[in-house]
Amino acid sequence: MYKIIGADQREYGPIDANQLRQWIGQGRATAQSLVKFDGETQWKVLNSYSEFANDLPKFPPLSASSTKADDGISTIIPYKNPQALIAYYLGIFSFIPVIGFFLGIAAFVLGLRGLKFAQTHPGSKGRVHALIGIILGGLFGLLYLIVIILIASAALRRK
Repeated sequence: MYKIIGADQREYGPIDANQLRQWIGQGRATAQSLVKFDGETQWKVLNSYSEFANDLPKFPPLSASSTKADDGISTIIPYKNPQALIAYYLGIFSFIPVIGFFLGIAAFVLGLRGLKFAQTHPGSKGRVHALIGIILGGLFGLLYLIVIILIASAALRRK
């Protein structure tokens, strides 16, 4: 007779070997399920019992996370990479006069951080958003810096 710990972490059994084979066939028990034979004190994974080797699938079933296709929304909106997303919007809004200089700097910095994050975590996406933040933030930040310098130099010449 065997006892088994289910996926819900509850103990089931005692059950006989035939019942356990049925559970394997139904997918209720896998090669990684914890099982204990009557009289044993230690829990073992099911695939350590040689009597069930032929009953277990040769390849483990794919988990839900590995079969789930990457949704397209994470490519359009990189919600797993907030730095790249914020850099994108700050880069877009950095064209606004007066605050554009500050938004451009923030977009540039966050874009660099978002790009680094996208490179170290490929599943997070956001590389293009980070690049747009870097380009627009850098462009408008530099443009407004030039405008500020020109205005300051013109003001100093008038004095």
